Amino acid sequence: MNVRQKKLPLSALERIDDRCADFERRWQSDQPPTIESVLADNVPDEEQELLLAELVVLEIDYRRRRGDSPTKQEYLDRFPAHAGAIHDALDDDDKPNAPFAPPTVARLSELFPTLEIIELLGAGGMGAVYKARQEGLDRLVALKILPEEFAHDVKFALRFTREARTLAKLNHPNIVSVFEFGKVQDTFYFLMEFVDGPTLRDVVRAGQLSPEHALSIVPHLCDALQFAHDKGVIHRDIKPENILMAKDGSVKIADFGLSRILGSENQPTELTGTHQVMGTPRYMAPEQFEGARGVDHRADIYSLGVVFYEMLTGELPIGRFAVPSRKVAIDVRLDDVVLRTLEKEPQRRYQRASQIKSDIQSIASTDNPAFAPTMVHGDVGDVSGPAENTPTMAPTITPSTASLEQQELAGRLLLTRRDLMDRIRTSLRPLFRGQVIQILVGVGIIVLGAQCWARNTSLMPQVVCGAILHVYGILVIAAAAAVCTRINRIDYSKPIDQVRSKIDAVKGIYLKVAPLIGFPWWLMWIPATVAIGFDVVLHPNSLIPSIVLGVVGLAISCWLYVRVQRRDRPSAQAWRERFAGNSIANAYLVLHEIEQAQIR
Repeated sequence: MNVRQKKLPLSALERIDDRCADFERRWQSDQPPTIESVLADNVPDEEQELLLAELVVLEIDYRRRRGDSPTKQEYLDRFPAHAGAIHDALDDDDKPNAPFAPPTVARLSELFPTLEIIELLGAGGMGAVYKARQEGLDRLVALKILPEEFAHDVKFALRFTREARTLAKLNHPNIVSVFEFGKVQDTFYFLMEFVDGPTLRDVVRAGQLSPEHALSIVPHLCDALQFAHDKGVIHRDIKPENILMAKDGSVKIADFGLSRILGSENQPTELTGTHQVMGTPRYMAPEQFEGARGVDHRADIYSLGVVFYEMLTGELPIGRFAVPSRKVAIDVRLDDVVLRTLEKEPQRRYQRASQIKSDIQSIASTDNPAFAPTMVHGDVGDVSGPAENTPTMAPTITPSTASLEQQELAGRLLLTRRDLMDRIRTSLRPLFRGQVIQILVGVGIIVLGAQCWARNTSLMPQVVCGAILHVYGILVIAAAAAVCTRINRIDYSKPIDQVRSKIDAVKGIYLKVAPLIGFPWWLMWIPATVAIGFDVVLHPNSLIPSIVLGVVGLAISCWLYVRVQRRDRPSAQAWRERFAGNSIANAYLVLHEIEQAQIR
C-alpha cells in the first residue's frame, strides 16, 4: 500500500499536522531544521512516510522561495528507504485532467444520508456548493464539495486537516461559520452556515448599491478581516463573489483560507479548471500576483480596497484610475482611505483592517464644513492629476449625513428592497405568461383564418370570415406584445416612484387592450365557427339572430365597462383593479408595503 492509500486515525494526522506546523515556523524564522531531525524525534513507524511526504513538499517550497532548485533525485538519494513516499509526494501524473463536474443531488444524498440535499447553488473549478438541511437540527446548511482530484493526495489531505481545523475556530458574526469538515469516500467537504441572500457581486451588477450602502458594509468586512488576521488566518481571495449579504442585513465573508487549502495562494491566474488555481488577478495585491515571498495579511487589505472602490464607483481601479469622489458624490476624505488601501507597497498601506474602520467612523462622526464638498466632473480625471473641465456642484452624500446606525439600516433596507422587488417581479410573471399564451393563441387564429379563405377563394362569405380572423389574430398578438413590452421595461433598481409609474403603464395598456380583445368574442365566434367548417351558421335564420345578439351583447359590455370606470363613481377604482387582475393587484400590494417601510 502506497502512502496515498494509507488510512490513519485523526489523532495521528493531528500529530503530523503539529510537526509540520512547527517545521514551517522554524523555516519562517530563518532557522530551518532538517527533515532528518524531525523524523528522528520519536515518530511512530506508521506515521513516518506520511510525515516525510509532507515535509518534503514543505521544504521544496521554502527552498524554491530562496532561489534553490531542488530535484526529486536529491530526495531519493537522501531517503532511499522511502522512495515510494517521495514519488507519491512529488508526482502528479495520476491526477485527472478533466474539468470538475459537481456530483448529482442523488449522489450526495447517498454520501450524506443525514442531510436532505435540496439543490446545487453553484459550481466552479474549486468545487461546488449545495443547499441542504440537517434534519436532526432542522436547520439549513451549505455543503461545499471539493474536487475529487485531491482524494488520494496526501499533501492535500494533511493541508486540508490543518487549515480546516483553524477555519472551524473562526467564530465571528461576519464570517461564514464552518460547522463540520471531513472526507466521505473520495470527497472532501465543508458543512457551513447557510446565508440566505445574494452575493455582493449580484448587488453591484444590479446597480443597487449606493455610497451609503457601501459605507455600511465596509466596517463589517474590516471587523471580519481583523478577527481572522488576529488568529493568523489570511483570506487571500477577497472579492465580491465571496461576500454574502443576508436578508437580515448582516454581511459575511465566505471561503476563508480556501485558497491555501487548495495550495494556490500565490498563484496569479483565474480558476477555470481543476488544475488551475483560485486567485482572482483583478483583486490580488501586487506582491501576491507576482508570487513574492512573505505575502501577509496586508494582501487582504489591498483586495478590500479594490472591493471598496468597486462598491463606490461600480468600476475597478485599473491603470490610471480616478479617485472615487470624481465619479460619485461622496466625502472627498474617503479618497484618502481608498487610495491608502490600494498602495502598491505593503508598508505604505493600512497595516490593520481595524484602522480602515476607524478612519471611516471618524469621517462619519465629523461634520466639519471646512472639508471640501464632492465635485462631479464632466471629464473624470485620474489619481495623477485634476480634470480639465470645470466641476459642477452635486448633492453631497457624505458619511456624516447619516450615523453608522443609519448606514447599517440602509444596508438592511437594501436587501429588504431587493427581496420585495423580487416579489413584484414574481407577481407579474403570471400576467406575462398569460400574454405569451395569448400570442400563441393569436398565431393560431391567424392560421385558422388563413386556411379558411385560402381553401375557399371562390366563396365570398368564407373569404370575409377568414379575413376577419386574420385581422383579429394580429390584434391579439399586438395587444399581448404591448403588455409584455411594458413589463420588460420595468427597472427594479430604480426609485419606487419610477417603478410605480412603470406598473401604472402596464395596468393602463392592459385595461385598454383587454376589452379590445375580449368583448369582440360576442361576434367573433361566428367567423371562427365558419373557419372550422360549420357553414350552417351562415344560413340567414342562424346568422341574423346571431349578429343581432352579438351586437347587443358587445354594446352592453362596452357600456358597462365604461360606466363602472367613470372617475365620478365611488366604485370605479375597485372595478379597475378587478379588471386588471391579480398579478397587477399583488404588485401594487408589495409596492404599498415598500412605501410603508419608507424604502426608496
